[in-house]
Amino acid sequence: MIATVSGGQALWFMTRATGLVSLVLLTASVALGIMEVTRWSTPRIPRFVTAALHKNISLLVVVFLAVHIVTAIGDNFAPIGWLDVIVPFHSPYRPIWLGLGAVAVDLLIALIVTSLLRARIGYRAWRAVHWTAYACWPVALLHALGTGSDTRVRWALLLSLGLLVVVCLALAIRLAIARATPAARRGWAGLGAAALVVAMIAWAYTGPLQRGWARRAGTPVALLGGSTRAASNVVAAPAALRFPFEASITGTLQQTSNGGDRTTVTIGGALSGAVRGTVHVVLVGTALAGGGVAMDRSSATLGSTTQPNLYQGEVVALDGTNISARVHDATGRAVLLAMRLNVDPNTNAVTGSVSARTGGN
Repeated sequence: MIATVSGGQALWFMTRATGLVSLVLLTASVALGIMEVTRWSTPRIPRFVTAALHKNISLLVVVFLAVHIVTAIGDNFAPIGWLDVIVPFHSPYRPIWLGLGAVAVDLLIALIVTSLLRARIGYRAWRAVHWTAYACWPVALLHALGTGSDTRVRWALLLSLGLLVVVCLALAIRLAIARATPAARRGWAGLGAAALVVAMIAWAYTGPLQRGWARRAGTPVALLGGSTRAASNVVAAPAALRFPFEASITGTLQQTSNGGDRTTVTIGGALSGAVRGTVHVVLVGTALAGGGVAMDRSSATLGSTTQPNLYQGEVVALDGTNISARVHDATGRAVLLAMRLNVDPNTNAVTGSVSARTGGN
């Protein structure tokens, strides 16, 4: 047996989901704040209703962010600790981009504390911190793009663009109706916002959306597994990988100890028959008494012999030596892999079959 799925991977999925939900809610809160929705009222929608909407969305941000933090720390694949949550750029795991997440958390904490102490510190001090806290949103978006596992997936990329559009529209509305603000000041504010948007899109295109970002972002080498190999800028599968296909695999299995009861199982093999290519799978988790690993993290790559990392993703299901994985290319195109493997216990040689088809998200 190679591995079984443990509850640890559920933490990873929950971390990703709550992170995205937190970003969506934070975007809604910031957009409402920019437009000063609490000043709007109609006979059907009084001011206290709009004020409560803004407040409750902000509280939901705190709730989902707390779950995001707890699950990220509880998932012991990446070396993230409690100190990394509040001390920026301290973590050995993607220090800059995880550090931006810590900056966003610190800004949010400052907003919460000053709101609780508003009667003591006065309106002007609270208002100054409140406006500073709006920086939490672009910092959080950079954190999500730089650290997130779904950045290059099409739906996640569209979601990020959508959130960016929402905030830009809110700012445009605010500048349009802020007649009391001098036109020159409004013009400079709009120009600065536009420059920030262009810079963020350019950075995303040249950074997280390119292959090899995990390594350049500061992921420890021990966690990269098969992804440390150089990747081509080509985003389409070459003629050697035409889907669907079913091919034979020949390779090896290696199991190494990470200290304590932690272990890493690495499976690499060459495809032959219907296609020519390579498959590489890394399983990380708790070592099992009978051999193998109770997986809580994973990575998977599929490619041609000359471009081994065309598709990258993770294992989604395990059943003994049967492995299912979902991988994506740089455009977000998804490929579902089904591996039926045989492992020689004496030589750790791997044989079997691999089938692949496009589809899924």
